[in-house]
Amino acid sequence: MDAELGRLGLAERSVRLLTGRDIWGSITPLLAPRRNLVAAFGHVGPGAAALLPLQPGDTLITDASLDTVLSGATSPHALLHWVKAGVIVHSLRGLNAKLVIAEDDPSFVVVGSADVTAAGPRQLFEAVTLSHEKHTVEEAQEAWLEWCDLAGPALTAGDLEPLLEQYGAGKPVTAQRPAAPARPAAPSRPVVTSRPATPVRPAAATPPPSPVRPAVPAPSPVRPAAPPSPVRPAPAETAAPTETDTPAAAQDSPAPEETPAATSATSEPVAAAEPETAEVEATDVPRPNWPRPAELYLVSLVEGGEPSAEAEYRLEELSREYTHPGENGELPFRVELFWADDGQGQDPPRTLRAGVHVIRVYSQKQGRALVGSRIEAPGLVLQAYTDEFAYPRRTYCYILTREPAARPAFGDLRKGLATIGEKPNFRNSFQVPRKIEALLSLWPDLGYDAR
Repeated sequence: MDAELGRLGLAERSVRLLTGRDIWGSITPLLAPRRNLVAAFGHVGPGAAALLPLQPGDTLITDASLDTVLSGATSPHALLHWVKAGVIVHSLRGLNAKLVIAEDDPSFVVVGSADVTAAGPRQLFEAVTLSHEKHTVEEAQEAWLEWCDLAGPALTAGDLEPLLEQYGAGKPVTAQRPAAPARPAAPSRPVVTSRPATPVRPAAATPPPSPVRPAVPAPSPVRPAAPPSPVRPAPAETAAPTETDTPAAAQDSPAPEETPAATSATSEPVAAAEPETAEVEATDVPRPNWPRPAELYLVSLVEGGEPSAEAEYRLEELSREYTHPGENGELPFRVELFWADDGQGQDPPRTLRAGVHVIRVYSQKQGRALVGSRIEAPGLVLQAYTDEFAYPRRTYCYILTREPAARPAFGDLRKGLATIGEKPNFRNSFQVPRKIEALLSLWPDLGYDAR
């Protein structure tokens, strides 16, 4: 890394300034050997590909609106060249930014006055800064993601070809698909706290004799003996919660608790169950069903905070029922928990229910994921419920998941969707098979049961 920073001129500093009348002569050599570039330039001129070395899978946001193309500020010829080469190009009306982010290690950002255009005989005096300072790069990534959310879908050759003859002509194009107007910024995503991903308390304080069930389960200080409440429905005889906006998951998810083991665990005191749990072997827990996702949600999470004791107890119960080492060398199964509080931007997700899958995206800032944000492999929702007595009201969700070898980031997820012309969506589920496949391809070793 030190050698690469030296090549960038950042070996002993975090920021440097580049100036001159041929600024791309300094920028292009720094970007040429890099991969995973994302860029935003309001104006793209002829011959831009020789200046900005984008490769297949890289992404560019520009202003390819009708007025900008007619004025000659953005060249559809340059954009069409990139699209045919496999570069993902979006259009955002009114964009005037000039920045490139290299997301390899070390990551850095180039931002300044220069558009991607050769000025010809009248070279312009330009100034740009180059920085690998961590927070500066993250802020650039955050801004770029916001523009990408506001931009229209990825442009195709069919979108650009009608513009070729009209470039700089100053007259309307009848065959052009109307450019999507800039949408107002979407409300911030819900701030969803999640317990740390490693571990999820699968065992007691001392090493258990079984990898499935702890030898001495910790007693719960809040285990109720009373009839069901809106916070914790009785597992064996679940009735519909009285609050109308309790998630459907609380009504649809009792199936895992209707097994004899679950019924016994909830009807007997903790102390009476201890002798039996000490003798249970891993083979006594059947392998859980692991269906291929048919409905998949992205959920934005912010790490921190602690779940309630009641939620912890439910986690222990489900862990004993579903934790499994896998069969024939396959990945082991475990149960994890996350939660969302009301009053943090949008309401928490209330569409989560037993049987759907979720991909957790860990935001580095409240409610907003960055290109480098950590994401976790898809998990199957076992059950969800709302704690009506918590303040603010909190929705808990329990998922069955596995630990794959791949460690993708949010930027990889974006690129996977962009290859099929899609963008991340935190409001609705993915149900179209090709969209689900684009997401599942990030974790090729998970493996799923046939539906």
